[in-house]
Formats: sequence, structure tokens, C-alpha cells
Amino acid sequence: MTQQNDPLERIVTAYADAFSHLAGATTGRTRRGAHGSVLAVSGAPTAALNMIVSTTREASVEEIIELADAERLGEEGPPWSIRVRGVPGPEVTAVAARYGLTRHEREPLMLRHSDQGVPNGPTPKDFHVRAVPVDELHVYARTVADGFEAPPELFQVLADPAVGNIDGMTFYLAELGGVPVGTGMTATAGDVAGIFNITTLPEFRRRGYGRATVSEMVRAGHMAGAATSYLYAWDMGRRVYESLGFRTEEYLTVITAPD
Repeated sequence: MTQQNDPLERIVTAYADAFSHLAGATTGRTRRGAHGSVLAVSGAPTAALNMIVSTTREASVEEIIELADAERLGEEGPPWSIRVRGVPGPEVTAVAARYGLTRHEREPLMLRHSDQGVPNGPTPKDFHVRAVPVDELHVYARTVADGFEAPPELFQVLADPAVGNIDGMTFYLAELGGVPVGTGMTATAGDVAGIFNITTLPEFRRRGYGRATVSEMVRAGHMAGAATSYLYAWDMGRRVYESLGFRTEEYLTVITAPD
């Protein structure tokens, strides 16, 4: 199936490429199959940053096996995931289970199209979003972990200076009076901007900071020539994204090992 008949394939490919670039900068462990599967292993101790992604509607089971075995995934090393579009077929489910991946979660792919322009809305008082220089990536990584309420070591890979030099990838701190209260990240590929790592620290939630951060990410994409924005949403933020004009186009199934 061509991308003309599957317009979302280029979006999912941009998503997979973002993780491939991250893995390329940190470990060099990234591979690409001939049938649309992308392997990206950043080395972080979380399945959120190590994966095989199928960018086509019909995942190639053979290619998933080939990539997983080539990198010896599941034998040793960090947790990882298999990510496929829509509902995985029984063959994908069986192969994932062979590697111990039996937990299935759905993440909505949400798009905000170029004809919607730049979002409007008030910016909270004393609130500011700024790009993070390489020498502050350690602050960014710590704030991401705090925003996700996760151990710091899960996202320490984001403090690697090499990550700050990835072309098209920009890391942001959301600050209130100069104090970090949240994060964001954009990965620009042509006319498409991916939005990642939107967090707000627990004590600062429900004050509009998350919405303001996403608005700034969309504006940053427009300024970079990427007027179409996409993200994979968590339930917590879905209403915020919808209020900014994002709409669910399809779902990604993330298959991981059980906790």
C-alpha cells in the first residue's frame, strides 16, 4: 500500500524516525527493515525508549522477528516494546508473547492539521517555555522524570549531550518565574512536527500550564515550517489536546512485558 492510499504512514514513520535518531545518538542501535519496521534501542531502562515500530497498517511478523533477533532483544538489556498500528493480529500477538511481551495498551494518534493555523489563548502569568541548551539537558531529564512521576534513571539518557545535537529535535522547559514546572519536545521532519514528553509537575497541574506548553510546541512547529502537528496521547492529556484542535485519527498498540 502506498503512502498516497495511507496518508498516516508518513506520520507514523516520522514518529519512528524520532526514536531512531535518539537511539542513533545514544547507542547506535537502530535498524530499518524493508517492509516498514524500525528498531530503536536507546539503552534507557524503560520500554518507552526501546522499541520496534511497524509504520505500515499490516505489520510484518517476519521483519519484527528479524530485527528483534538481530539485536538479541529480550535476552539481556533494557525493557522494550513492539508497537503496531491498530489492533494487532494473532500472529503479532503470538510473536510478542514469545519475547515475553503480553501487556497491550492503546495510544491514540492525534493530529492537528496545517489549515487550523496557530492556536490562540492566554498565556498564564509568569509562565514561559524555552528551548534547552545542551548544558542544561540534565535539568530537562530530571524534570521529565518528575513530570512522569518516575525514577530519574529511566530518562537519564535524555541528558546525553549527543541528544542535544539531533537535527530537528528540540527540548523545552516550561517555567514559572524561572522555575521548571514541566517539559516538552518537538521532532520536526519536513512539514510535520511531532510533540513528545509533555509533562507538568504534580503540584502545578490543573492550572493551564500543560495546555500552554502544547500551544508553544505547535507554534514552534509552525515557525520551523511544520504546520501539521501530531502526538500520541495519554488519557490524562487527551481533553487538553482536543481543546487545542487535535483529533484522533487512529490508534497505536504498545505491547510490553507485564509489570
